[in-house]
Amino acid sequence: MNIIDAVSCMCDLAKDEAEQFDIIASNSHSEGLSVFQGQVQNTEISDSVGLGIRVIKDGRPGYAHTERLTKEALQQTLKDAVCHTQWTEKTDIELPQPVKLSEPEVNYNAELEKLDLAQMKDFCIDLEKATFAKSKEIENIPYLGAEKEEDYAIVANHNGLFYESRSNAASAGAGAVASRDGVKKLGNFVKNGRDWNAFSIDEIASRTAEYATELFGAQKIEGGKIPVIFSERISNRLLGMYCSPFVAESMQKGMSRLDGKEGEKIASDVFSIWNDPLGEMFEHRFMFDSEGSLTQRVKVVDGGVFTSALYNLETAAKAGRKTTGNGSRSFGDKMSTGFYNLLVPAGDKTTAELLKLFPKCLLVARLEGNSGCNSVSGELSIGAHGFWCENGVIQHPVDGVTLSGNFFDIIQNIVAVGNEYYNPFSNYKVPALAVSNLAVSC
Repeated sequence: MNIIDAVSCMCDLAKDEAEQFDIIASNSHSEGLSVFQGQVQNTEISDSVGLGIRVIKDGRPGYAHTERLTKEALQQTLKDAVCHTQWTEKTDIELPQPVKLSEPEVNYNAELEKLDLAQMKDFCIDLEKATFAKSKEIENIPYLGAEKEEDYAIVANHNGLFYESRSNAASAGAGAVASRDGVKKLGNFVKNGRDWNAFSIDEIASRTAEYATELFGAQKIEGGKIPVIFSERISNRLLGMYCSPFVAESMQKGMSRLDGKEGEKIASDVFSIWNDPLGEMFEHRFMFDSEGSLTQRVKVVDGGVFTSALYNLETAAKAGRKTTGNGSRSFGDKMSTGFYNLLVPAGDKTTAELLKLFPKCLLVARLEGNSGCNSVSGELSIGAHGFWCENGVIQHPVDGVTLSGNFFDIIQNIVAVGNEYYNPFSNYKVPALAVSNLAVSC
């Protein structure tokens, strides 16, 4: 049966087995290819379909899922979910009633479905040629490809709630190896969007070549505690590594230093973090979460004050709060919590103007790995590359330094926030962040 029929069937099966239940189901399709030396290296087409149910019986939740959409498989999945309720802790939640959704479907572009592998192949072959042409120092392009993906999802529950969402996107990019005086560097750039006509071969090739060659001529700097500016190219990654302390689930499990600190000042006055699911500057908008609760803007940190954690229904019930509409779940998982569009509101300075704040500073343009980063303690130890700046002017590249500190100290030491965002298609919009001091070792 198809995914809609499977959800309807599960609703019929579950209505007599539990006081409450909700269902999340999705069907995803992707296809893409990679090119190497003018030839298609490989193609990949994949599909994923599945359905997950949460039942609440005697106040206890139970989860189960299946990737087989037959009546027999659905019956067994329901049986498993009900069986699991005997082992879980009671929760006092009421699943949401349905409401009329007025927001138009903005996450899907029907024209993108016309894009096929033949078009992607031609684009990628031309992209490879154009990237080589951008710099004689580029000697190899080991990574180059394009992909399109589509996702259709349903959230339903015992109250008759039945919400559908559809999204699609395309991506194309390259990773190039450049060589100068026996030194090799790798740079890459990926473009994402829903309008294939807006994908520019010249833009991708230029960015790829720029990033492959920008760190040649790197020089050593003197280590110590120095001002650091996290470029908008990587600031979203920094925030992404330390999102979990801001969700109630982490606090309730003793895995967040922010437990009990709602209402307290935890960061610089110039720094804020918003959960902004319907923000017009985002290409993705979310009207409801994985529980069917309506989403909303939440000023998680506002002017340095930790104003609100993010909650789903279960964590909100434990805290005596209302959900913020941040329940997050795929069909194969239990309910968790996450941001729906993370926004750090812009300041009033460009990145170039931020460089002028300090006589000397390090502009960080790349981060390596995250094995030395711990979201529970906030500890940060990570390799970085970038540019040494003096009096607002870039002097030379800097290669292979290590940044050490603590995330919660870093956000307290932010002296200014930039006003430029790097990737228009990203769900994390974070400008450059100017930090007064951070330990840098060479």
